[in-house]
Amino acid sequence: MSHYAGIAGYYDQLMDGGYYDHRAMSQNLLAVVGTGKKILELGVGTGLTARALSEADPSAAFTGIDFSPAMLEIARDRLPDNIRLVECDVAEMDLGIQFDAAVSTGGTWVIIRSEAGLMLGTHLYHAEKDRAGLHRVAEHLVPGGLLVLSVHPPHEDHSLQLPNGLVYSQELGKPSTDDAHFFIEKKYRFTRDQEHLAEDRVVLGFYRDTLYPEMLADAGFKPLGLTNNEDFFVFKKVD
Repeated sequence: MSHYAGIAGYYDQLMDGGYYDHRAMSQNLLAVVGTGKKILELGVGTGLTARALSEADPSAAFTGIDFSPAMLEIARDRLPDNIRLVECDVAEMDLGIQFDAAVSTGGTWVIIRSEAGLMLGTHLYHAEKDRAGLHRVAEHLVPGGLLVLSVHPPHEDHSLQLPNGLVYSQELGKPSTDDAHFFIEKKYRFTRDQEHLAEDRVVLGFYRDTLYPEMLADAGFKPLGLTNNEDFFVFKKVD
């Protein structure tokens, strides 16, 4: 499992350079979860989404978790003290509080579009971790609480020109299997004037729609579907 230490110093330049629009994303998230809520971000990273959300809704009570010490160090420098940041594994999470919504915007889990339909993408390497993590999230939500996952296009090889001559590129390996649960290695690289600056690699997991709906249902989640702008897929905790 990568902790993104190799690219943490360049991560924000990628996110702010056109990879995400955090202001628009935060507004769309608040339209789903409402204002003045207790919100848990699953995979807070360097805190860019957390900052945008807290600025858009100062009345929200925000907690972010991540397994990357390098990312959290940047987030702690960026975010105000009233935002709680916790280094932990979601499968072992025990925060002592329940939330109105748990959100993942490119974090622990995402929804991936593919020619075969929607898939669940994950940064966790074992199915047992994913199942345990989903159960832990459900336990941390109030009855009727929401799990909101960002929706992304298929992972593909590509490069992106960033400010100050920085170039980001990513390269995808082959799927590990044709099964309903498979893995793909993703390589990240930052260069400037063909000079290598930083790189990292991560193994991403994927679940096809023949498997992940059952996993979420087993954890106590009911699918509400895509939002109107199709930026997020929403699940609701049910009894």
